[in-house]
Parts: sequence; structure tokens; C-alpha cells
Amino acid sequence: MRFVRSLAAFVLAIALLAGCSGGSAAPNLSPARSAPASSPAAEPGSASASPSASAAYPADVPLTGHNVKPGEKPPVYPAAANARTQKGANAFAEFFMRTLDWAYATTNPSYMKHYYGPTCGQCSGLAEGIGKTAASKHWYEGGRLTIHQPTSIAIAPVTAPADFCSMILVDVSATSVVDHTGKVFNGAGAAAALRFKLCTKARDSDWLTTYLARQ
Repeated sequence: MRFVRSLAAFVLAIALLAGCSGGSAAPNLSPARSAPASSPAAEPGSASASPSASAAYPADVPLTGHNVKPGEKPPVYPAAANARTQKGANAFAEFFMRTLDWAYATTNPSYMKHYYGPTCGQCSGLAEGIGKTAASKHWYEGGRLTIHQPTSIAIAPVTAPADFCSMILVDVSATSVVDHTGKVFNGAGAAAALRFKLCTKARDSDWLTTYLARQ
């Protein structure tokens, strides 16, 4: 049976995903505040309804998982991202990458799905691969992201709808894909200073990731 190679694809940035099918991703294991209805300004076809920035996190976000560190909690939408400026877009870009890190911590892409649109193929591919890993009853060990403060970068030549783009450096720890017995299906070594361009479009109450690619 093939395992999901989404994290290796992310680290190497050469492919999207491959995997096997099965059950569903693990649910939220403890209470969280529900997000209100999505803003009417949300782009059609976005991966999920837009949660309010005033909520700690949407109710479908898992609060624990096999790869979560002791005492660790999901990232919270930053107040700095409320500004519709390059600085606000940079703050959101860092937050979005933290939702991706949380997806690898919990083997559940629910959080990141609230914040990307249909033009972000890398986003949807990574989310699909993480979901397939969970469906196979496998999960990640390691593979956690260290996200450095984003910097500004020009939108061009990106053609996806965007108000701003950010450059982000990411370190990724060594990772393995395992099952409940601890059997290792595959893995990838650590990687440092990976450069990613992330572009965003402003919505009424937050931002939407419209483009993500290795540079």
C-alpha cells in the first residue's frame, strides 16, 4: 500500500501527492468556540467557509494529535493580520504556514482549509495528502515547521488574484509516516531555509491564500 508523500513533496517542492484511501481524519477531541458564518465577501469556491478573526479558531480545528507537543495549542489568528497592508499580509502569511504546521502536528488539514482558495493548487494538494494519510490510519512523527518572519516580495509574475505577496523561510524537521504499531512507512530528512512565496487576497474579516510555491 502506498503511503501519502505530501510532506516529502512539500520539503522537496517537486510534486504534490500520492496516497491510499480509507477512513476519515480524526475529529476535534475537545470543545472550541464555533466560528460564525462566512463573510459574504468570501471568494466562491474557497476551500471552506471563512472563520471570523475574532474567534480563537473554528470548531472543526483539532486541538490534539499524535504529533502535538506537550501543552501545545493551535495557532491563533494574529491581530496584526487585521491591517489590509503588506505588513498585515505578512502576518497572515506566517499564520497560514502555522496552520499547515498544525496540519502535520494533528494529521488533519481542517484549519488550513479555512484560509486558501481554489487557485492555490499547492495548498489543496498538501491538504489532500494529509487527509489521505489520516484516512490510511497513519500519522506523522516530526515534520514540524519552524517559520521565520516573512518579508515583502512583488506579486509578479504570479497571475493568481492577489493584493500582496510574502516570502517565507521555513525549516522542516525530519519526519516519518507511521501507524499505531510504530511501523515506519516512509520519511524525509530535515531541511533548512526553504523559501516559499505566498500570495494573499483580502476578504472582509481576514485573508485568503491564493498562491503558494517553492522559490
